Amino acid sequence: MVTLEQLSCFKAVYELNSYSKAARSTDKTRATVRERVKALEDILGFELFEIQGKTVVPTKSARHLYVRADNLIRQSKEFYSVALSTFSTDVTSIVLHHDDLIPLCLLSDIDDAIEREFPDISINWLQRDRGSSFKDIEAGDALLSIMPTIGQIFPNTKVGVVNLGTYQYAPFTSMESGISHQAIDLNELTTEDFLLTENSVLNEMRYANISNRKHLVSNNDMLLNKIQKKGWTLLSTANAQDFVDAGKLRKINVKETLVNLRQEMVLFYPLHSEMNKTRSRIIEIAKECAAVFANGRYS
Repeated sequence: MVTLEQLSCFKAVYELNSYSKAARSTDKTRATVRERVKALEDILGFELFEIQGKTVVPTKSARHLYVRADNLIRQSKEFYSVALSTFSTDVTSIVLHHDDLIPLCLLSDIDDAIEREFPDISINWLQRDRGSSFKDIEAGDALLSIMPTIGQIFPNTKVGVVNLGTYQYAPFTSMESGISHQAIDLNELTTEDFLLTENSVLNEMRYANISNRKHLVSNNDMLLNKIQKKGWTLLSTANAQDFVDAGKLRKINVKETLVNLRQEMVLFYPLHSEMNKTRSRIIEIAKECAAVFANGRYS
């Protein structure tokens, strides 16, 4: 019968092309790794690796089986993670991640709803890029992360995904900007100073390279300060509204369909949180608030 230990050794050798390196990565001896792979080969009835010089090279059969072995190992780790969470202690503090483009009114509604239901829990909102957020979600250091969607999503098997709907975004500039108040072509904006946040680049947002006069800033607060002095930017209409109402920003009238584009957003969460009543309920609260936002003016 095939064991997870055999598959783990096979996976390590496959990825590292070396029994010695695989031994170090799995904290086993070289002889043990070779023995587990040999036992797997005996069960299957064919060889998984060939020795070419000093390199261990996977056979065609090994390449065919690798993805399946990798999936089984990931699923076993997920099972173990979920099982351990059954014995988790009461929740006293949570960490929630968000991207700087997500409408603040939605995040505020989620925060208020959690506080009403769990007044004794400390709520920590941290702005993170997609890569950093995934690491914390997978490690269990963050309960959830709300991010814009980019392309297809294939998260780690430890991570669950919930679609939260969309939010509107549009181009904005200062009231004193020289950018025309009349409808203009998008090409005209590409020659203007374009401000965007670091997260927009790290998250590979589709509009990150829309201009050849790009200026990168560290966060949304810095962007909103700088945009009142020069250039233009893309903001969620929800986040820009207070500045528009205060007479600090105006929406740019663009002939193309850039105005009021909708960006999908998703919620990522560690699957093991489903076994904890409090954590699971907090995720449900976020989904409920997103459903209300979806029926509002900024979705």
